[in-house]
Amino acid sequence: MHNNESVLIDGFIAAAQAERDQPLPQDVAFETFGAQMALREWNLSDEEIEAGRVGGGQDGGIDGVYVFLDADLLDEDSEIFADGFNPKSVRKGAELVLRVIQSKEESGFGETPLDKLDSALGRLLDLNLTDENLLVYYSAEVIGRMRLFTRAWTILAVRSPQITIQVDYVSKGDTANPAAAVTQKAVDLEATLERLVPGSDAIVRLLGAKELWELANSAPEYDLQLRFAEYFSKGKSYTGLVNLADYFDFLTDEDGNLRGHLFDWNVRDYQGGVAVNKNIQETLESDVADDFWWLNNGVTILCSGVNIGGDKTFTMQNVQIVNGMQTSHSIHSAILKIGADVERARGRSLLVRVFETQDGETRDRIIRATNNQTKVPDASLHATEDIHRQLEAYFLANGWYYDRRKNFYKNNGKPSDRIVSISGLGQSVMALGLSRPDDARARPSSLLSNPADYKSIFSSKVPLATYLWIAQFQRRVDDLLLSPEIGEPYLRTNFRFHVSVYLATKLLGARIYSPAQLATLATQPVKLSLEEVVDAMDLIVEEAEEIAELEEFPLDRVAKSRAFAEVVIDLALDQSPDADAAVVGESTDGEG
Repeated sequence: MHNNESVLIDGFIAAAQAERDQPLPQDVAFETFGAQMALREWNLSDEEIEAGRVGGGQDGGIDGVYVFLDADLLDEDSEIFADGFNPKSVRKGAELVLRVIQSKEESGFGETPLDKLDSALGRLLDLNLTDENLLVYYSAEVIGRMRLFTRAWTILAVRSPQITIQVDYVSKGDTANPAAAVTQKAVDLEATLERLVPGSDAIVRLLGAKELWELANSAPEYDLQLRFAEYFSKGKSYTGLVNLADYFDFLTDEDGNLRGHLFDWNVRDYQGGVAVNKNIQETLESDVADDFWWLNNGVTILCSGVNIGGDKTFTMQNVQIVNGMQTSHSIHSAILKIGADVERARGRSLLVRVFETQDGETRDRIIRATNNQTKVPDASLHATEDIHRQLEAYFLANGWYYDRRKNFYKNNGKPSDRIVSISGLGQSVMALGLSRPDDARARPSSLLSNPADYKSIFSSKVPLATYLWIAQFQRRVDDLLLSPEIGEPYLRTNFRFHVSVYLATKLLGARIYSPAQLATLATQPVKLSLEEVVDAMDLIVEEAEEIAELEEFPLDRVAKSRAFAEVVIDLALDQSPDADAAVVGESTDGEG
């Protein structure tokens, strides 16, 4: 029987589908919605949600896998997996979290999905089983995503990480009275997980229609209050001292979780156990008489409006903490352990600066200035550069949304298939504009950390219209690759950029060395048919499988190889009606 929440959820998903240029298959739409709701507190972008989706054949009942280390989402090119990584660079007792999601668009909760999860996770978390052993049962994509956790767990074992495993079983059922067998099997699965991963805390949660609707109907709270002990002001800027316990309340939601969305505009993620955070933590945990603000640079808050009450309480609109993420995380972690009342009795304070402005350029200057005073890699500050502000304005003028500030447009209700992140555009330009689909596939999170690559990808000499066309071209390919005709999801994951560079090279009739070469194509709208994309994928997969069999490589290794990228480009040139055309603008520096 359908309850009201189930009907509302259907309407929510239908509205999101209607906003898309290419609606998702219904099962994918529900899986995506389920993952968004289950992971709401992590504030992931739609691209990050999609990267963790693994549903399909041989998925073992698993539809999504996400791994976090000290609140940082891990990917296959994360620093922890690099050759020569030193585990001692991660703080002792770091928080390692595995989130697994199973979504069923059904009106109840059954025993079978939990049985499948118990069986699959029992194998996937068994460190004695090799990838070859597991490929008998599960897809390479499921194995690869779970390996993010098992590899991190193994690497960090010497640092005694605090491990949490949470499995969310999502459906449109009623969680008030699940069948007794379902409840027991959830308990059994928790026991299985804690046995397989000694010392871990395991949670199996049922998310039904009521919980999903409550999550979908709750917007992140950006209008918050913060009480100052003392402050002074000049114009629309304020500086003062805030009791650490009051700041903890400001940072924390009603469930005790850190309000992660307050850091959407921060230039870097929480850095975990680096030296500066260890020092902050030690200061917070010590009993020395020195006040905290004597030993810490404080935090910087941007907001669009401020009202100050008689008790020095600031009511701020559209709050963003743009400097002080490390301090904020450390304060939240330390006070969560000892309790806000204990900290309040200590009376320690934090230096807080508040700037009230609605001007984008002013915001960017403050973000860059406050973060340049500490050692931050320049790559982290790219979002404030002119080219990204120009791209944001150009995309907006053409009905697309360049997510220069993570999740800004998502939180403002814009259609997800028209939102493009900096890293997402970077991958697309690397593939289409530089003919490097292998690097786009192999380096999803670290692509822009190399200054030379960054310069090749983002150049003021490349027309803004070309960047938009590249984003639209890759998005069209991605949307069509969700069609059932494509086959297993891992094919899309591995070869989406190869399909794009194949089609773009074929269309241009020449090898692409610079995104500037695509300027002529960018004068026309993107027109790709499902047949073109399916044919390209079939051809690419056939070649990849031949190489994989010959070299005895897994498909993902083939996808990440430079040699295979050259094979794809040569195939495109052979197929192009303009194969004999002269190469346009043979530049390798991205400057056109």
